[in-house]
Amino acid sequence: MKRLHREISGLSVGEVHCEVPSKSRRCSNDSFGRHRNENACNIRRFAVLKKSILQHKCVPVTMGGRRCCPERLMDLASKVCAETLPFQHVEEQCSRVPAPVMQKFIFWSFPRQESDIRRYSALTYDSTAYSASNTSPMTPSQSAQRQVPDITSSQPPNSNHRNSELENRIGENSLTSFSNFGVVTSEVEGQELTFEQGTAMAETGRVKEALQIGFHLSGKVEQDGSNATPGQSQLRQDASGTFHVAITFDRCKITSASCDCNSGEIFFCKHVVALAIFRIRKPHKVTIRSPISETLQQMDRDQLQKLTQYLLARHNRVLPAAQKVADSLFDPMSELNVIRGAPDPTAGAGLIDEDRWSLEDKKATRHVSNLLQNTNKQESALQLQSLLTKVREMLKARDSNGSRLLTLITNELMQHCSTHNHNQSTQSLLPPQPDICRIMWDQLGLLWVCVVLNPKISSQERQSFVVQLQEWGSQPHCPPESGEEEQNHYGQAPRSGRTVLSRAIDAGTMRWDDVHLRRILDDCKSSSESSRPKFQNDQTQEFHDDEGKPLWHEYVPTACARVEALRSHGCQKEAIALACAITRTIKRKFMSNFNTYKEHQTSKDTKTLDETLLPKLSQGLIGHPLRPVHILFDTLIGAKELCEQSIDTDSTKLAAFEITLLIMGQQRLMPEGQHSQDKMISSELSLINHLNNLELDDEMITVLKNVCQTLVEGGPTSGLGLPLHRESVPLHSFAKYLFQSILPYDRKLAFRVGIRAMKTPVYHRHEPNFYPDLHSHVVAPGHEHSAIGSTFPEQRAYHRPQPGTRWHIMDKLEANQCSLASILIQTAKGEVLLLGEVVESVQKYICNPTHIFQLSHDAYKAATPPLGSPDSLMLNVALQMGMQVLRMTIRGGTWRRTEMVGWLVTCATEIGLCALISIIRTWNTLFTPVEATTMVANCVVSPNTAMRLNLDPRQRDELFHCVCQMAIQCAVKDPQSCALPCLTLCENLPSAFDAAYHVVIDSSNKRRMDAAQLYNIARYLEQLGLRQRSFTVAFAATRCLTIAFNHDTHPATSDLLWTMQLAQSLGRNELTQMVSVVSRNVKCASVISDVLRTCTSGVNSRDTTNLAHFGERSLRADGPILRPLLEVAISAYVSTIHAKLSHISPRHYTEFIDFLNKARETFLLASNGPARFAHLTANLKMVYKGKKKLLNLVAHRFG
Repeated sequence: MKRLHREISGLSVGEVHCEVPSKSRRCSNDSFGRHRNENACNIRRFAVLKKSILQHKCVPVTMGGRRCCPERLMDLASKVCAETLPFQHVEEQCSRVPAPVMQKFIFWSFPRQESDIRRYSALTYDSTAYSASNTSPMTPSQSAQRQVPDITSSQPPNSNHRNSELENRIGENSLTSFSNFGVVTSEVEGQELTFEQGTAMAETGRVKEALQIGFHLSGKVEQDGSNATPGQSQLRQDASGTFHVAITFDRCKITSASCDCNSGEIFFCKHVVALAIFRIRKPHKVTIRSPISETLQQMDRDQLQKLTQYLLARHNRVLPAAQKVADSLFDPMSELNVIRGAPDPTAGAGLIDEDRWSLEDKKATRHVSNLLQNTNKQESALQLQSLLTKVREMLKARDSNGSRLLTLITNELMQHCSTHNHNQSTQSLLPPQPDICRIMWDQLGLLWVCVVLNPKISSQERQSFVVQLQEWGSQPHCPPESGEEEQNHYGQAPRSGRTVLSRAIDAGTMRWDDVHLRRILDDCKSSSESSRPKFQNDQTQEFHDDEGKPLWHEYVPTACARVEALRSHGCQKEAIALACAITRTIKRKFMSNFNTYKEHQTSKDTKTLDETLLPKLSQGLIGHPLRPVHILFDTLIGAKELCEQSIDTDSTKLAAFEITLLIMGQQRLMPEGQHSQDKMISSELSLINHLNNLELDDEMITVLKNVCQTLVEGGPTSGLGLPLHRESVPLHSFAKYLFQSILPYDRKLAFRVGIRAMKTPVYHRHEPNFYPDLHSHVVAPGHEHSAIGSTFPEQRAYHRPQPGTRWHIMDKLEANQCSLASILIQTAKGEVLLLGEVVESVQKYICNPTHIFQLSHDAYKAATPPLGSPDSLMLNVALQMGMQVLRMTIRGGTWRRTEMVGWLVTCATEIGLCALISIIRTWNTLFTPVEATTMVANCVVSPNTAMRLNLDPRQRDELFHCVCQMAIQCAVKDPQSCALPCLTLCENLPSAFDAAYHVVIDSSNKRRMDAAQLYNIARYLEQLGLRQRSFTVAFAATRCLTIAFNHDTHPATSDLLWTMQLAQSLGRNELTQMVSVVSRNVKCASVISDVLRTCTSGVNSRDTTNLAHFGERSLRADGPILRPLLEVAISAYVSTIHAKLSHISPRHYTEFIDFLNKARETFLLASNGPARFAHLTANLKMVYKGKKKLLNLVAHRFG
């Protein structure tokens, strides 16, 4: 120990600051006044550090189970100076820097934290990384497990000792980044992939010829062809399959990096990562040399000449450049001779050089622009999200590149929005295309709020950010603050005066010098709870609770933005303290409203509600662009990762759990715009996922019960209380979480919560227990706070909602409602009264028949387990749900109607005969007549149903009689569609069949059925052998029939001919009736002639019983029965011939001759037919003598 003390005492500051002539190796520049002052302070720190070490005794320290001594003063001073001072400043302060000091300084100037290398690792993805199913984020704990420990050396370069500096990495992975619509992710998977690949290369000996010359590190990295980067050119590798990597560093930051792979990434490729990790983990394997200028100073003239000639010989491509430099040196007036010194790429940064990590603006800008123009929107959104995660990591590490990269991203997004809106306005006929920028703007706005609210930056830096934000916000294509405005045909959103960047601009006016705020932030630095000051009665009650703990009365999103700013910039303890104060304030206000409401309920008539107690509702905190609930939850839950004794992690976890439940259970209004509503739903689901990941202990269960009881009895402030506002957001998803969480501990309260949350207020606005007035209890967004620091006002008024147009997410809300109802139904299995309440609530509040149909399936599935007997109670629930669906869709109809009808019959069949008879007797409320007579009747009377129910003959007859009665009722109600199915169904029951037949006759007399339907029924009756009844129906159909003179191809012609045959086969009376009706209703000559030929061809051979009526011979056309029909046919032909000739053209002459030939055949059926036909032709020649060609054809054909 004495030797170590003498060694430390023997090294004085004068050894480092001795006066020797200096030889600058850089181009001189004296404009570094500000840097000189800062670096002088660092030199003074060096002296103070030595003094503090000398004042303390050197006591052995235990590290890793072994005793060791503190590091040497030279190592400690070199670490501090290498991290804070540029080497040029050390050279100027010290006329001669000893070689050991220079070696130490150079050695410690390289980055020491692997987390820094990971932060700047390139974003690489697998081929399946863009699928939605393969993009599950890592949790912070998983990321921490995958993280490789940061190992650095505390000994000179030739030592093998390595020491991990885990304290610098605590909380590195505790921060989470934002993703679309509020979903939270951890470390970027692509970043991890690049870092792991580089680390694997470093550990498997792929790094070769690692050489550090001053502040320049170079090496070769081998890579197999199988592991080559996709799309990477193998021509850029040398013959041995390696990549050449070069790194320049300064003050523990990599200022530039290059690699032959030319991946084009913004950040480090895996080869650069491999070389950097190799240098951090295995510094003893890296050859370290002084800057090249130091080596050149030690050479004489011959050595310098030989070095130059060898370089030119091996790299002859630089010969022109070398000659040019030589010519400039020979010129006394050249710039090279005027400037003192010469550049040295290995000598580190100068005084005026920026102290930051390598980030090329052009590469970043080009990369973001390519992502925005990429046609694969999912891939672009994922990579943009990764860039925002990078920004968050940089801000947490207090890296200046965080705000710089954020500026580049924002600028490119603004340009893309400008181009996108211009294209939509010029191509107005095209529908607006989806824009991936929209989902990024809220995250950018919050990140800019964190940057502007950074408590560590100066007022000048904050003002410069505000000026830049104002410039962006003044552009016309900057998105509005609401996050979503309904676009018109040109894709231009209405302007409200504020943009998504307005909150960040307003944050520029916020201050951190409030006395109460400073007290909250400073008190968290106390080491223990007992050492913190207790607030006595002299403190106002407004700023402290009953226990003396501080409160913070500020608009909650604004206050949470402060928390996020502290958290984003590494002030974790301060963020937790402020989050606790905000949590206490929110809880106090909620409980105050609850107590006021309870007092009113006990002191006044509970049937009337004092309107003064109804709060001014707003859109709440769920889905807010600043994500206040996520910030509070993540901050308080992340307290356990700090490992601080001054923070009670159990209490912060409990506070996070309780405040999240209270905020999610508050009654809030539906925001406007589809994007805002989608964001609200996603934010709610994200918070529920966070709550599900928590393991509930006894204290949390107690809190859960109390919160549920408070929300149910909380009155108008609660989303589960009464009364509800008509535009209140339903809490189906949240109630489902509460129900499932509290069910094992309080079953009654769980069902009370679930049933209370079933309502969707916008669908039931005319029911009681609603707000009496729509406008008097609504506060415009942004004006829901009346506390100090009223910041971020939202200048948007509330408008009366229009269901179906304003509520864009009703499908999602209804799906959540169905999911909650399904859980309630399945959980209430076996409890009659409870299940009845659930079913009543479902039938009352669920308005989507598809979801009720799904609930019916769920109930049926729960009632019929694979093993065990069916549950009759649940089967009845399934039946009731199915009946409800059919009642809802009987008028409107749906494409799944057939499936629904079949499902109801299945449920009734599963229950038994009574259920089937019940739905048959109430068919008019469930089915249409067609459904009842076809699907329902056929399924019920099928043999499979009888076998499944094991029916005896009496039960079969009873069921069949019910079905026939239903069919007859359907036929009376809709005879056109149901008469024939009814006859078919009642065929085996004479009484029912007669009733159905009379329904048909009655309907035909009332003209409720057309001819085609009656003919079909008549043919069916003839097939049954009921010829007389068949003729009666066919005769009724003929009376309804009318055929015009020019309708030669009438569809009822075949039915008419069949009816004539049927009448001829039945007898003279039937035939006479038919002749009379046909003569009166049929005006077409061709049809009448076909009827005549049918009658004169002979009696129908199918029936020989009526031959006595007509004799052995066929009927004559000029006989007493058919003569009226023949006269009608001849008159029809004469009229039709004249009608055709009135507008005939030469191309129709041949067709007319054929028609005239058919007419002659009909004329010949009469006794004086030839003479009458000759008279007709003569008349045609006299009347139409102008048509000579036609008359010649007639004369040639007919004489």
